[in-house]
Amino acid sequence: MLKEHSTLAKVFVALIDTLILLVSFWLAYKWREAALLGPITYYFRLLYFSIPTTLATFVFLKVYGPIRFDSILQIIFKTFLALLIAGILSSAALYLTHSSYFSRLLFGYYFVIGSILISAEKIVLKFLQNYLRAKGYNQRDVLVIGAGQKLERLIDIIKGRPEWGLNVKSILPFSSKDLESKMRSILEEDVIDEVMVAFSRHPSPAQDIGRILGLAEEFGKIIKVFINLDEELKFSRIDFCYMGDMPALAFYSKTLDPDLMLMKRAVDIAGALIGLVITACLFPFIAIAIKMDTPGPVFFSQVRVGLNGRRFKLYKFRTMCADAEHRKKELLKANEQQGPIFKIRHDPRITGVGGFLRMSSLDELPQFWNVLKGDMSLVGTRPPTPEEVHQYKAWHYRRISIRPGITGLWQVSGRNNIKKFDDIVALDLKYISSWSMWLDCKILLKTVALLLDPETSGAR
Repeated sequence: MLKEHSTLAKVFVALIDTLILLVSFWLAYKWREAALLGPITYYFRLLYFSIPTTLATFVFLKVYGPIRFDSILQIIFKTFLALLIAGILSSAALYLTHSSYFSRLLFGYYFVIGSILISAEKIVLKFLQNYLRAKGYNQRDVLVIGAGQKLERLIDIIKGRPEWGLNVKSILPFSSKDLESKMRSILEEDVIDEVMVAFSRHPSPAQDIGRILGLAEEFGKIIKVFINLDEELKFSRIDFCYMGDMPALAFYSKTLDPDLMLMKRAVDIAGALIGLVITACLFPFIAIAIKMDTPGPVFFSQVRVGLNGRRFKLYKFRTMCADAEHRKKELLKANEQQGPIFKIRHDPRITGVGGFLRMSSLDELPQFWNVLKGDMSLVGTRPPTPEEVHQYKAWHYRRISIRPGITGLWQVSGRNNIKKFDDIVALDLKYISSWSMWLDCKILLKTVALLLDPETSGAR
C-alpha cells in the first residue's frame, strides 16, 4: 500500500481528484446540455480555474495529509470545507475575469457532483486503509512507557481503535527497576517503530524523561510524548512551535485557528454591514420615538471590557431615563442576579419606548457599529462593565479572553432563568472551549428564532 506520508502517494491521490473533477464537469454538462447554448469547449474556462484552485486548497487545508487518526466525519468536513472555499474562489475568479460563457447552474451541478464524488473517494480511501491495517498491513509496533491515568488512557485508546494500526509490543511503567536497561533491551531485540511516553504530572519522574528520550533518539525511533496538561488545566489547544531555534509547546485556553478566526471576522463584517443598513432604515423612526417619549439623547454609550481586557464604548439606543446610571445605586438591593452582574426584570428606569425596544431587541442595533470596528463579534460572550470585572474571581477572567458578542450561548440558553453569575461564566467558558463556525451559526439561528417567538422575545 502507498504510504500516507509519501509524496508520490499524495500526487497519485491528487491525480485521482483531478480525474474526478473532470468526470464531475462532464456529468454536470450532460445534465444541463439541453439548456446550454454552445459546445462543451466553451465551458473549459471553468476547469482552468477550479481544478488548480481545488488542488491548492486541498494542500493548504492538509486534505492530503495523514488520515490514520482522522474519523470519517473529520475527513468529510475537511474535504467539504476545502471544496467550498475552492468553489467560492473559482466563482469569484470567473466573475472578475468577465467570462462570457458561464452558467451558474452548470457551476452548481459541477460543485455538488464533485463534492459527492470526492467525499466518496476519501471515505473509500479511509476504509481501504482501515481494512489493510486490520489485515496486518502498514502496522506500527510501539513501545509504551509511562505512569498514571495518562498511560492507562493511552493503552485503552489504542486497543479501542484497531483501525489505527498500532501494535503495542511492550509496556514499561516508570516504576520499573532498571527502566533504561529494559528499554535498551527491547529496542535491541524487538521491532519497534515508535516510542510513546505517557505520564501524569503527579508523580512525574522528570529526571528520567530526558534519558528516555535520549535513548529512543539514539536508536533512531519516532518519539511521541503524551502529557496530561490538557486534562488537568482544560486547555483548548496545544501546538508545537519554535521561537528562533528553541522548540516549545504553546498552550491555548481558546481555539485560535488563524484561518477560522479570519473567516469569523469576515462573517462579522458582512453581518455588521447588513445590520447597519437595517439600523439606518429604522433609525429615523426609533430616534423620533425616543425623543418624544422622554428627554435625553437617542444613543446610550457605556464603557465595557472586551478582548483580553481592552476597553471600548458600547452603543445602544437609549431605553432608560437620562439619569439611569445615578439611580442604579438605589436599586442594587433589588438585584435579581447572584454575583457581579446587575439585572432587574421590571427595572423602573426603563421608559415606555425603551420597553418596546428591549422586547424587540431593537435597542441593540447600534452594536453592529461595535462589530464593524472590531470591538465585538456577532457571537461571543457577554461584554462586562469594568466594575463587574473588578469583582471577578481568577477563573472568571477567561471569559474576556475573546471578543464579546451581540449574542451568545447564554442569551440562547434561557438567560433570564440563570441567576448565578458562575453559571453564566460556565456557559461562556463552554462556548470558548468548544468554539467552531458551526456553533456560531447555531447560536445565530437560535437567536433569530427567539426574536421571532412572541413568548420569548419579551423575556429580557
